Amino acid sequence: MSSPRPAKPLVLYDGECGFCSSSMERWRKRGGGALKFAPSQSGEGEPYGLPSDKPLGAVKLVECTGEVRSGAPAIFRMMELCGSPAGRMLRWLYEKLPPFRVAADLGYRIVAANRSRLRAGACTLPSRQP
Repeated sequence: MSSPRPAKPLVLYDGECGFCSSSMERWRKRGGGALKFAPSQSGEGEPYGLPSDKPLGAVKLVECTGEVRSGAPAIFRMMELCGSPAGRMLRWLYEKLPPFRVAADLGYRIVAANRSRLRAGACTLPSRQP
């Protein structure tokens, strides 16, 4: 049995986070309909093994081939599909240069861990307790 394939690339993000939602809204507008954007809580990712009742851990991009990208490579590919020349260059760097890959993955994790601070009051995630 083959995995399902979306009609157009699907970007899944945390819809409960204002930072994530507003960022994806900007890319949705820039992409002009080239991609479908949906909050992970919508259930849109379930056919691809991404349950709506569990945190994704990172932005996911489901390609038309059924391939799922996660984190920095998902963001770079999304940027590329939205027409950003920087997206294509960043994806190439990520795929070809291991030091860039390490730095991009670290940068993604830092932004993800601090997203509630990046836009005051925008993220509804509970703050971590010591």
